[in-house]
Amino acid sequence: MTSVDSFAAWHGRPMDGGYVVGATPFATCGYRLENCEFDTVVFDEASQVTLPLALMAMRRGARFVFIGDQKQLPPVLLARSILDDIPGSIFAKLTLHNVDSVMLTDTYRLNRELTAWPSASFYGGRLRAAGPNRERKLALHPRSDGDPYDAVLRDPASLVFIPTLDDAARSRNPLDAQLVAGLCAAALEGGLQPHEIGIVTPFRAHGRTLRNALVEQFGWHTARAIVADTVERMQGQERELIILSLATGSLRFLAAIAGFFFQPERLNVSVTRAMTKLVIVGPELPPDFVAVDEHLARHLALYRGLLKQARHIGI
Repeated sequence: MTSVDSFAAWHGRPMDGGYVVGATPFATCGYRLENCEFDTVVFDEASQVTLPLALMAMRRGARFVFIGDQKQLPPVLLARSILDDIPGSIFAKLTLHNVDSVMLTDTYRLNRELTAWPSASFYGGRLRAAGPNRERKLALHPRSDGDPYDAVLRDPASLVFIPTLDDAARSRNPLDAQLVAGLCAAALEGGLQPHEIGIVTPFRAHGRTLRNALVEQFGWHTARAIVADTVERMQGQERELIILSLATGSLRFLAAIAGFFFQPERLNVSVTRAMTKLVIVGPELPPDFVAVDEHLARHLALYRGLLKQARHIGI
């Protein structure tokens, strides 16, 4: 494959056009794509693109197509302009103002059971499972040793909830990390490959705890092939098996960070990474755990609704 320093230096390019150039918005303003003009600029993951970044690339095109999901995590902003009355991505701004749009209603990632909650909670019931994954379940090699972790994975429910083992834990939970490592061990013994397993957590501190537990369980080589990271890092990825390790058990701590913990977009991304099996390890909310305002009450209702759809299994 030929490598060149800039588009202008690519002497073998088709002179009559007919090519596709992949680049970041920022790269369209640099010397590598200097003097390049495009018929159409397509923005993938547009819900992560801020207005200034979008304008950088829009300068180079005549038509624009934005592909994204405003129901998932917005871009991370270190500061906000007081002139910006609608913070977030250009995709959110366009959909808010009813710019011509079309919803892609078929998901080829999640199976039918895993599609039900996000479809009802975020997409007005219009999202539906399609393609080969629609009726597929997690398939593991036969075992008969009565391992409790293996039993969780073999349960016919695609969505399983396990209550946290430490009701005093905050942003890291070593007990839950050991539980997650046990689930990963059962999955590998059942025939999954390490790259087919993903572990999602809201907290960087718990992510480190999880990775340490995996290294202790499997050694460095296998552990590094199992992605264990924050929700933000997992956006856009998919795995056969996703374990959502929420870490927090302390209700007092949970009340203090409820706006972050129960953020709908964060929950949506976490849940929709799985293809055939999602195991949630996290806190149960007692009836007297209530929100301080109506906005947060809706977020709590989403979490409670998710757990209501899950099969509850204790370990």
